[in-house]
Amino acid sequence: MTTTLIVLLIITLLAMIVLPFSRSLMKDRSELHENPMEKKFNILITRINDLLMDGKGEVVKFKDDPRMLNLFDDNHANMIINFYYSTGSLAITLKYKYYHVELVKKMQFDNMRQAETFRQQDVANHFCEESSIAIRQHQTKINKERGLKDSAEEYIFSSQPSAQSSENPVDLVRGMYDTFSHDEKLAWVNVAQMVYTADGSSINDFKNHPQLSDLLLNFQVNYSEAEKQRNQIGESGIISILDNGKGGDLIMKLMPIFPFVLDQVGPNEDRIEKFYSIFGRLGVSQEKIDNELEKMMLLMQHFGMS
Repeated sequence: MTTTLIVLLIITLLAMIVLPFSRSLMKDRSELHENPMEKKFNILITRINDLLMDGKGEVVKFKDDPRMLNLFDDNHANMIINFYYSTGSLAITLKYKYYHVELVKKMQFDNMRQAETFRQQDVANHFCEESSIAIRQHQTKINKERGLKDSAEEYIFSSQPSAQSSENPVDLVRGMYDTFSHDEKLAWVNVAQMVYTADGSSINDFKNHPQLSDLLLNFQVNYSEAEKQRNQIGESGIISILDNGKGGDLIMKLMPIFPFVLDQVGPNEDRIEKFYSIFGRLGVSQEKIDNELEKMMLLMQHFGMS
């Protein structure tokens, strides 16, 4: 009797695990039959292609498995990116060889069945940023092991700007920063750090802030460049660059910085004080900032960003 109960219990537990998984797999097949992976994740794949392969990668499909595809480019023959979609999750794996030593970087993103524009952009940006760091560390390690000069550089950004779509709100926002000079973009990254660390938070905390990756990718700059600028000219030099800058309306200067004012419960008093102080040094009153922030919130609602 006891043995029978144990067997029944095992069968029940297996059914509870296997049946939902099987249903998810069936849902995958049905979903990808109507909307193949390269179309379902077109925004995500295009973004990764632009950032890691200069937009020259080609999609390679697997006839025996519609849930998988590769991104490959003959000009980057030492790199291949694999996408695998299963039960609503998307696994992206970078395989990169440097002096015949392979790096494997894998990331999994859940809840991707209904991944719309912003979600796909965020996933692509996150993956590319993490991959760039991993590639550089891999290059540095191999160079050191071989006694070579460390010539590793930031890998992530294509020399060719991504084609922008007038119908894509992400591209619209990114295109608004085109009027900023390169030095201005670096300076605004440093302003974000100054604001965020005003309450005593560490630079490492700032570097791990989830919004920093988007900020760097929207500006198309690398954090190491901003760090170099900050070390060379300090806060006063950064303010001077922005004071003499010509790029962007006020709202476009507030948008990338304001997220770094917030902590887990809302605006942080020390950060908001630093925020107002920096803009005050640029000749912008607190009243004007508050008015523009109100407009910014309306803009975000219009684009479905809040």
